[in-house]
Amino acid sequence: MLVSVVVRSHRRPHALLELIDRLRAQDYPDFEVVIVEQSEDTGLVRRIDSLADPRIVLVVRPPLGAPAARNEGVRRARGEVLLFIDDDDVPLGDDWISAHVRNYADPACLGVNGRLSSRPDPPAAPRFPRLVRWAAFRHTFLKDPRTLAFGSLRKQGIDFLVGSNVSVRKSAIARAGGWDEGVPMGEEQSFAFRLARARRAGEYLVYDPKPIAWRRVDIDGGLDRRSGPDWYLKDLAGRVIYYHGVVGHYFPWRFRLLYPLYVLRTWQQVVAWIWDADNAGRTLPERLRASVGTLAALPAMEWRHGWRRPREAIRRVQARDI
Repeated sequence: MLVSVVVRSHRRPHALLELIDRLRAQDYPDFEVVIVEQSEDTGLVRRIDSLADPRIVLVVRPPLGAPAARNEGVRRARGEVLLFIDDDDVPLGDDWISAHVRNYADPACLGVNGRLSSRPDPPAAPRFPRLVRWAAFRHTFLKDPRTLAFGSLRKQGIDFLVGSNVSVRKSAIARAGGWDEGVPMGEEQSFAFRLARARRAGEYLVYDPKPIAWRRVDIDGGLDRRSGPDWYLKDLAGRVIYYHGVVGHYFPWRFRLLYPLYVLRTWQQVVAWIWDADNAGRTLPERLRASVGTLAALPAMEWRHGWRRPREAIRRVQARDI
C-alpha cells in the first residue's frame, strides 16, 4: 500500500528540513512525501532538490491558507492512504508510518489519529487512562471538539481527527469533498462534519496511541494565525467564523436556538487559550490586556465576522479535483 505523507509548510525552513530527515528514516517500504511549500524561499527549494530523493514531491505555491494547502497536497498525492503532518511537528520513532498503516488492514477504518507529545520523547500514560479514553475525541453538545490526544489506550469510533499526526484514506477524502477552504480556523471540524455525513454503515475513525508525533509550539514562522500584536483578536475572529460558518451551517437550528450560549462560549474559549500553556511565554500584563480586549471586541467581531460575513465566503469555497 502506497502512503503519501502530506506536509504543509510556510516559513519554517530549519524545522521542515529536520522533518524531512525524520521522514526519510522511516522503515515503511512504500511511501512518498508531498510537501506543499508556501514560503517562496528559493534557497530552501534548492536544498530540498539537492537531496535527489525520488520519494519527495515538492509543490511550490504562494501562501494558500491551511485548508487550501491541505487540499493541494491531496491533489498531488498518489497514495491510497494520506498521512498528514505539519512542518513544526516531527514523528517519534522510525515506525511512525508503519504504526498508522497497520490500522488499515480493516477496510472499515477510514482514518487514524495518532498520539501527540509535548516533549521530544513518548509521553507517560495519563493517571486515569480509561477516563481519558472515554472523554477524548468527542464533540460537545455545542459541537466543540474535546481532543485529549495524549491517551495511552486505543479508541475506536471517535468523532473527528486533529490537524497533525493524522491519516485518512484518499477515497474517504474524495467522498467528503476535501476541506472547506474558506475556514481560517477549525477546518478539521468542518472536515469531520462533512466526513460524518459521507461515512457508510460500519465505517469508523480510530485513535491509536502507537504512532506518536512531537507537537512543537515554539517554532517561528507558519501562517501567523495566532501571533502578532493582534494575536488574541485573530483567535477570536477564527472562533466567531467557526461557530457562524461551520456549526451554523451543519447544525443551523442548534446554533440559532442556542446563540447566546455560543457567544459566551466564544469568549470563554479565547480567554482559556490566552491563559493556556501555548502562551506561557507571554507576560502577565499581556494576558490581562488580551482578556479584557477580547470581551471589548466581541460584539464587533460577532457582527463583522459572523452575521455580516457572507456564508459562502466561509464554507462554500469548494475543493476541486480531490
